[in-house]
Amino acid sequence: MRVPFLVVVAAFSLAVTSEPVFAKSAKNKPLKSQDYYDAKDSDNVAAINDPWESFNQPIFNFNLAFDRYFFKPFISVYDVIPQDARSGIGHVLTNLTEPLNVIHGILQLKPNVTFTSFWRFLLNSTFGLGGWRDFAYDNAKLKYMNQNMGKTLGYWGAPAGPYVVLPILGPSSVRDTTGKLGDWFADPVTWIEADITDSNWTSFGHAVLRGIDTRSSKASVIEHLYYESLDPYAATRSAYRQHEKHAEKSKE
Repeated sequence: MRVPFLVVVAAFSLAVTSEPVFAKSAKNKPLKSQDYYDAKDSDNVAAINDPWESFNQPIFNFNLAFDRYFFKPFISVYDVIPQDARSGIGHVLTNLTEPLNVIHGILQLKPNVTFTSFWRFLLNSTFGLGGWRDFAYDNAKLKYMNQNMGKTLGYWGAPAGPYVVLPILGPSSVRDTTGKLGDWFADPVTWIEADITDSNWTSFGHAVLRGIDTRSSKASVIEHLYYESLDPYAATRSAYRQHEKHAEKSKE
């Protein structure tokens, strides 16, 4: 089952993360993100909205350790695959998100998103060899429009709410966390996969592969936020909030 799996991951993360794994003060006391906060940064106090930092930071520390000791070594193996092949895998995974984009285009009353996503899926699934090539963009200039339940909730006026760090999944907000659960159940691709194999393991494998591909493609950004920032927690939170603001202003 999908929800119990998320609950188990959350409980495990809390059980093993009681001590930060990054910056500490001279007295070996964990530093809060405010210790590095720059008031001139565009991520002001109101925009941060992180009342649950004492809960979020241990989860972030778990994610950082998970990335350091599991994801990075695994990604180094994945990156051995030729770039063309990795690009093809990424295109296939992106193509599988198009049906959900169609649904959100309808829910957001955006015909351009609905029809663009529909035609991208149709063209890439056929002429694009199952999505291995982005035929729709290369030949028809149909741009990918990434949608999710968080954006749909925002479109209808739901506030982002406090900042939340999810186990494995990373930075989020109350609205986007609710959206992730909604997408998990609403995505027709995951249900089709489960019906074909009579198991949720195919959907789980799909999610894991997507996570690996995303981690590989965003390696430079993640390396900067996690391993080059003075305070990785604050840097990641700031980057997420800025991305969230940009998404809210997007006309897609």
